[in-house]
Amino acid sequence: MTAVVRPKTVYDDEQQRLLSVAVEKARAAEVAEEEAWQAIKAARDAKVLDTDLCGEDTPPRFNRATLNRKFGPRSA
Repeated sequence: MTAVVRPKTVYDDEQQRLLSVAVEKARAAEVAEEEAWQAIKAARDAKVLDTDLCGEDTPPRFNRATLNRKFGPRSA
């Protein structure tokens, strides 16, 4: 089986600008999410309750089940 090489798409200036903005925003979102997890871990290590870390003001992806999967269950 041979690989098919797709021709490079040529974008106009506006399309290229929008592509660059989209990539920049996606990378910034990844960095922001990692920083959020680091802050949550620091608060959790400082004995802030998971129920408070995953309260009503927290986005749904930051929930107790995810905290336990990511960092392990709290030690007793």
